Amino acid sequence: MLRRSITSFAKVQSLVGHVLRNRTFQLRPSRVQDLRYLAIGCGRNCHAGLINMDYLWHPAVDLCWDISRGLPFASGTLQGIFSEHCLEHFSISVTIGILRECRRVLRADGTLRIVVPDAELYMSVYCRQIGGDTGARFPFPLDPGPEGLVSPILNVNRVFYQDRDSPQGHRAMYDFHLLAQILRSAGFRSVERRAYRDGKDATLLIDSESRACESLYVEAVP
Repeated sequence: MLRRSITSFAKVQSLVGHVLRNRTFQLRPSRVQDLRYLAIGCGRNCHAGLINMDYLWHPAVDLCWDISRGLPFASGTLQGIFSEHCLEHFSISVTIGILRECRRVLRADGTLRIVVPDAELYMSVYCRQIGGDTGARFPFPLDPGPEGLVSPILNVNRVFYQDRDSPQGHRAMYDFHLLAQILRSAGFRSVERRAYRDGKDATLLIDSESRACESLYVEAVP
């Protein structure tokens, strides 16, 4: 029986990603040419009806791409864009540029669906717990924390600063008010708060059930 190091795939993933990332020959396959829906930051959640794009390569990713450098599509060519738990991994200034690119490549009747951790939810639960509400619960509670520490603020730290020192760590958190401002400044004329698997375009209603308890859902139209 062959034995592989647990780091072997990570090494292959890193090497292949380095070779492929932002190379335009990835745009040649017919599926990338023909599909009009894009999943940005898909990770392992790849979908047959969407072009799957992620910074990290794995076999189901169509485009290994650094989206902070722009999107490789002509203006007004996509019908829908889906992004789930991706934008929090960029600074706000970089996210503004990414959303402007989303606006550029979407058709006039297209839809952008964004899912991010809900900062308001975490802060609301924190305030309730500090105020003595024993029924308030965080999504994915960290209790106890390092060295047995117990405090509501540890759960806020977990999501706000998750893996901050790694290249893929969290860089920013959003509530609806801030995300709506950014989307409007990026050129979107209509911005709406939505709910889990509720939205304008059924093709984009692919939200992960496991993230529903902590997510903010927003849709924007050019």
